[in-house]
Amino acid sequence: MYKTFSAVDYKKHHNLPHDYTVHGFIIVGTFHPGPYAQLKEVLAEFGVKHISYGKVNDSPYFAPIIELTIEGKIYWFTIAYGGTILSEWVHLACLFGSQTNVVIGQCGGLFAEADTPDIIVPTYAYANESITRMYEPNQNHRHNSNEQLNQKLIKSLSQTHKVWHGPTMTCQAMMAETWEDIQQWSAEGYYGVEMEASTIFAVSNHFERRSAAVLVIGDNLVKQKTVHDVNYGGGLDARLAVRRDILAAVLKEVTGKV
Repeated sequence: MYKTFSAVDYKKHHNLPHDYTVHGFIIVGTFHPGPYAQLKEVLAEFGVKHISYGKVNDSPYFAPIIELTIEGKIYWFTIAYGGTILSEWVHLACLFGSQTNVVIGQCGGLFAEADTPDIIVPTYAYANESITRMYEPNQNHRHNSNEQLNQKLIKSLSQTHKVWHGPTMTCQAMMAETWEDIQQWSAEGYYGVEMEASTIFAVSNHFERRSAAVLVIGDNLVKQKTVHDVNYGGGLDARLAVRRDILAAVLKEVTGKV
């Protein structure tokens, strides 16, 4: 059914020009709109010229996506919380030409040596849900990122931040997580638990596109620090500062600018 539809089919359905091309897709894993302003601040700070910001079209389906045009090339930028609609957007971005898809997010820490606001760049994400099984059915729930892209991001970010490189657990049911889950995932060697990485990796791999995730440790779960911890809110500014640096590094790799 829908998997057989081509780029031409979807462009026609969404009233997009036949030559409409997406060159890269950046996603921030959150439901808060703050990343849109931060994107513009980063691009303005680095003096990137010939930029325009617009909408894909007037459809509510694409409403959260900013159509970022830099020197005539279109990139998508959006926020997303979890994987369902995100899988569809990444699917379309790949069909429309995106070669690189990166999610910037926050994760719950599972690695005892790491702390807030360290960065994790996943080698792969483990997932047990329908999106990844449909796109990469033979991967035994392990969905790989692009290691060449990982190393470029790590090289850029490790100059000013502590960066860890290892597997993460994608769990899209945060409120169902138990202390036993956290202990088990940590014992199995996962560095963090997040909500979007496996979706990005599986869909991108299906289309043979590069993908990566760059995650800030927020609620350091293995140390029993949750979002309800008294110090969590106080660390917001530090996490936002790290995300700004991550955004700059990701923009450089996806667009060649910054």
